[in-house]
Amino acid sequence: MSKFYTITNPKISPNTRYVLVNKTYKRNNDTLLVFDSKNPGQPVYTLVKRSNTIFLDNDRLLAFGDGKAEVLNLKTSQKKIYENVQRAEALEKSEHYFILDKNKNLNLYDKNSKLIHSVSEVSQYTTDKKSKIFASQKEGKLNIVLNLKDERKTALYSTENEIIKLELTPSGKYLLVTEKVQNFDHLKITFVPANTDTNKNTNTTKGYQSFSGKADFVTVTEIGNGTSYFIDFDKRIPPVKEEMVEIWYGTDKNLRKKKYGTQAHEYQIWNTETNRSEKLSTDHFSTFAPIGSSRYFLAFNTEEEFNYSDTSLLFPVHVYDMNTQASRPAFSAVSNITASLNGEYILGFEEKQKIWVLYDLSTFTSTPIEKKGLRNPVFSRDALSVFFESGDDLWKLDTTPKKLFPLGIAKDKDVKIMDKETLPSYIQYNARFETGTIDVEKGIVLKIRYKKDNLTSYVGWKKGKQETLIPPTEKRIKDVKYNKDHKSIFSIEENYNSPPVLYQYKAQFKNREIRKTPIFKSGKDDKVIINLKQEILSYTNTAGTKLKGLLYYPIHFNPNQKYPMVVRIYQQQSEGSGIYPIPDFDEDGFNVRLLLENGYFVFLPDIIYDERGTGIAAFDCVNTGLDQLQAHPNIDEKKVGLTGHSMGGYETNFIATKSNRFAAYLSGASVNNIIKFYFSYNTHFNLFDFSRFENGQHEMNVPFSENKEKYFKNNPIHDVEKVSAPMLLWAGLKDENVTPDQTMAFYTGLLRNRKPAIALMYKDKGHDLGIGSQESKDLNLKTLEWWGYFLKDEKNIPWIEREMKYYQQ
Repeated sequence: MSKFYTITNPKISPNTRYVLVNKTYKRNNDTLLVFDSKNPGQPVYTLVKRSNTIFLDNDRLLAFGDGKAEVLNLKTSQKKIYENVQRAEALEKSEHYFILDKNKNLNLYDKNSKLIHSVSEVSQYTTDKKSKIFASQKEGKLNIVLNLKDERKTALYSTENEIIKLELTPSGKYLLVTEKVQNFDHLKITFVPANTDTNKNTNTTKGYQSFSGKADFVTVTEIGNGTSYFIDFDKRIPPVKEEMVEIWYGTDKNLRKKKYGTQAHEYQIWNTETNRSEKLSTDHFSTFAPIGSSRYFLAFNTEEEFNYSDTSLLFPVHVYDMNTQASRPAFSAVSNITASLNGEYILGFEEKQKIWVLYDLSTFTSTPIEKKGLRNPVFSRDALSVFFESGDDLWKLDTTPKKLFPLGIAKDKDVKIMDKETLPSYIQYNARFETGTIDVEKGIVLKIRYKKDNLTSYVGWKKGKQETLIPPTEKRIKDVKYNKDHKSIFSIEENYNSPPVLYQYKAQFKNREIRKTPIFKSGKDDKVIINLKQEILSYTNTAGTKLKGLLYYPIHFNPNQKYPMVVRIYQQQSEGSGIYPIPDFDEDGFNVRLLLENGYFVFLPDIIYDERGTGIAAFDCVNTGLDQLQAHPNIDEKKVGLTGHSMGGYETNFIATKSNRFAAYLSGASVNNIIKFYFSYNTHFNLFDFSRFENGQHEMNVPFSENKEKYFKNNPIHDVEKVSAPMLLWAGLKDENVTPDQTMAFYTGLLRNRKPAIALMYKDKGHDLGIGSQESKDLNLKTLEWWGYFLKDEKNIPWIEREMKYYQQ
């Protein structure tokens, strides 16, 4: 297993000559490979234990990790090494870099590695990563904020309070100094002009503006390139300490907050043009969020209003007007909102109707966008257009007039926008409100997925014209990096029978042909993978749903031989057809490569739920998938096993009560009594599990009270006595996602009905067994022994034979 790795996270030099990647193993990724695109093949440098890297210019690289940093000249091979390093960063525009050591000394160097500044006793620092760096220094009783610029070191601000954070506003106009006020549970935040030199012994210099509030955290959002600022003082109120009795009310709107406590907010708005500040009252709304406007803000209450029936907390959202101090309703039940850059428009996804609604702040009107399946909207910078991802083309909405249409870039294909700029304004309980924009003048890069043909490509779109950047390929494109003009693109691509390869795509200017050059091919020790065979099957279940399934052939496949097969289920797995299989002890006990090398077919059928219910639909999808393989001459249909983890474990348990097509089952961390699970509270996700059935992963789409028969028909435990083949169950006793009593219940049912069963209960593990743990190794080895015993007739496996000897007499 130690021979196998993948490559990830490409970074390119400004002139695109050099590219580096992480060499990633299952248990570490701290090795970096540096390549010269003019001389592809082997890396020109290998950096070990350097997990963070920054290009200082075209030829110099700053890398740090494991307490060390080094500046490497890629042309001359000269390097300078620094010890005792806590952090290292670069200033891109000035080509300077700085190093903060573990003794709190911050040293700034020029592009020739000459020391410019040295500051001791540094508690905080911040940088724009271009040319500015600010640091706070302890000097006696004072904490002094310094501007380290070129050859000058200037004191900007000082305080006797502890400075706990420095932050530069996005426009670069202000440095935000967050202080912990002495002897109070208050935080103070001071706006210090970032380009003003002041005397270090004064706090009253013109231009300072300070705000304070009772808080544990303070967040500042810049609006309109610094015309105003939204300040959120956030006080965390811990849950009440455990007493003899907790009282839970049926009308409680804050049950989700019992575990972690609540929050109290104090909001202030500072308008820099008028130098006026104003507090927002939380008497009517508990929470406010900025949307890019100095006048309008989102206002809502975070208390539960929907009987906890959704996995995400949905909010009825209003728009609050600072001028009139009045609010208007905008959305009825949303957890996702995207606003334009300057707050002219807001898009909210109404969960009940499953559509986006555009709210126009100039007219206070809403426009429903009736097309279903639109995803991840992003506004143009001028807010004249909105672009939507979807499974059938890139869609554009003109905000004036409100007209939606496809752009014809990728008809009937899945489209993803690659270079969005987002600024979050509120994130909580899976809800996300943000500003989302894209610079259409520079062009958009799109990832196109041809699902029918299993192909992927990248295209550039600008002013109605599109250009192919990466032609359609069957390979899985893991990562992509490109320069600003998209003329040089690096990708990492792999396939089920091909280890990852680093490629460079370059457009030829004369004929616009695309030249594809392999820079590095990993996995040279993997001699057998090229012979791995995979088929993608297409078929339809009895409900008329189109499905796909992945069939992997055993490594060293012999067409004159029959083999056993392991079927692994979850939900839709066919999108993983291009994943390069690495052998390892995976956290859920299932590893494709280990099974293939041990002489098994592996089948991964898609499962799509429908109105019949989760279990019945899964059973149908698996059956119709197996029907496609009935006539396969090399699969022994009497030696087929079924396995799944989590949702796949539930599906396995249900199918085990209905099917006689499998010789053995293996189920992990699974739901077995969906009615009990429905009426449970989930401490892992901090929600009621009935929401996962009604509006979540189980897709039952109806409350138990309205269709009890549907739940009973899809409940594995009710037919546990009908299981006709041996079952191996496993669970982590610290699992808060699917509690282990669910596994114990199915084991109890099997035991009561004299069915061969073994349960593995891992006492210190949760929903999976952890990367690289001894428990993961144990489960993977027991998995191979389980399939070997029942699908290959292997013997002398004592832990299995102890159970099976009673059924063989």
